Amino acid sequence: MKKTFILFAAAVLLLSACGGNQQEASTETTATTTDTTAAAAPEATPDAATADTVAIPAGMTKLGEASGDLDKDGQAEAVAVFNTGKEDDGGKVRELHVYKKKDGKWDLWKKATGPVMGSESGGVMGDPFQEVKIENGAIVLTQSGGSRYKWTHTHRFRFQDNDWKLIGATYKTGTPCEQWETFDYNLSTGSINYELEKEDCSQSEDNPKVTKSTKTFTNKLKALPSMDGYSAGSNSVELKGTVETFNY
Repeated sequence: MKKTFILFAAAVLLLSACGGNQQEASTETTATTTDTTAAAAPEATPDAATADTVAIPAGMTKLGEASGDLDKDGQAEAVAVFNTGKEDDGGKVRELHVYKKKDGKWDLWKKATGPVMGSESGGVMGDPFQEVKIENGAIVLTQSGGSRYKWTHTHRFRFQDNDWKLIGATYKTGTPCEQWETFDYNLSTGSINYELEKEDCSQSEDNPKVTKSTKTFTNKLKALPSMDGYSAGSNSVELKGTVETFNY
């Protein structure tokens, strides 16, 4: 009987020791897994630069901004439109500023006045400025105005040949319930797509009957206009068979 008790006690002690070793091994394994997971976690990637960090020059107010790669270097540049605080016959004078990132800060790369129309150049519709954005590596500037006769200008500028060039212009003009003309000019290729929409509102002004016709013209320039000295809507092309001139 005594011998049986001793054997039973030994078995209990052996099982207890094994259980303790298993628990310690499990704890060590868990700790190792936790350390491995922490080491494998990727480092946080900083957010892409955005134009809202561009400082507003003294005496100016910001109308719009955008960010994107403008020179194909893989880094975001910034563009902003400002009221300068100056005035002329067109109202408040605006400037277009282009920035590059340098040493973690925005550095002014380009400044131009002509592409952005004055605050009173929109006629009865008021301020012509609508939007500035970066699209397909180009600065896209949209402005509009008029009264019953309305117009919208969209200009595209791209950095090429070590200068800022006008590469595209879209001009839509017309009167509701009469007709709309759209000229889409790719200055790089010289192609001009013209569309005429005639609106018949005799049955419904909200849902007019529309008929469309299109034509294609070519006007290849010897040199693309530079952003320097360019004034929106000041250049013109003669298009036979539609209107005498198309202003871009």
